Amino acid sequence: MKKTLSYSLAALTLSGTVSTSALADDKGISREELNRLLQSASDYGFTNYDELGVDDGQFEIEGWRKDGWRLDVDMALNDGSLLREQQRQSQIPDWSLSGDEVSKALDRAQNEGLELIVGLDANQSHIEVDGYGTDHQEIEIRLNRDTFDVDGVEYDD
Repeated sequence: MKKTLSYSLAALTLSGTVSTSALADDKGISREELNRLLQSASDYGFTNYDELGVDDGQFEIEGWRKDGWRLDVDMALNDGSLLREQQRQSQIPDWSLSGDEVSKALDRAQNEGLELIVGLDANQSHIEVDGYGTDHQEIEIRLNRDTFDVDGVEYDD
């Protein structure tokens, strides 16, 4: 990753521009940016989610449409435009998160000190939200899937 980031920074420096979106995934994105991207995902057709992430300058989303089709999509961080998509017939699991539940999970994570978001991952029992706190330290917040109660907070050096 460091090698890739170094090459990316060198290329951006040579081009004379460094956008915040190009570097955003190094330290996550703000809630405002994530809300904008989630609106793009909703416009695309997502109704339920199990994984969101920011990686390599892209917003990666996995979830379902209302009709049950499983979606795996990458969008551009800067404008939410579609970069890649995969679809397959599936069924929406009960444990998947609605847009409102994603917001609720992010609210709980922010209450625990999350400032910049890198990812969210949900399964039958819990939700993990990864990112960076106000002190720029890596933080992982684990929530109970049903109650959204905080089960644990882990800080990385």
